[in-house]
Amino acid sequence: MIEKVMSAKKKAGGQITPEGLEKLASVFRVFSEAGRLALLQELKNREMTVGELVDSAGIGQAGVSKHLKMMFDAGILSRRKDGTKVYYAVSDPMVYELCDLVCGKLVREQEAMKAIEYVI
Repeated sequence: MIEKVMSAKKKAGGQITPEGLEKLASVFRVFSEAGRLALLQELKNREMTVGELVDSAGIGQAGVSKHLKMMFDAGILSRRKDGTKVYYAVSDPMVYELCDLVCGKLVREQEAMKAIEYVI
């Protein structure tokens, strides 16, 4: 996923090509909706089927399917078929590293706001 963007960057002499930027934007779009983040959270420890994700994430089947397709198309998820079931898994643990970075930023901002409130 990100490897394709980075190889596109190298070809362009340090700048990401328009195609690479579009791919990068599709990856970041995955993180812009709470339902998709909930599904990523559910998929953190094991692969799951659509039905399992519907039950555990509390999102309707149509919504889960739509989110899974988007994340698969962005290269975030992999899928494998076993009989009539399709299992989804996170294809790159970088997803959780990125989430940790953003969560850390939010925690630091919240702590800074508490410090400001205390001073006032």
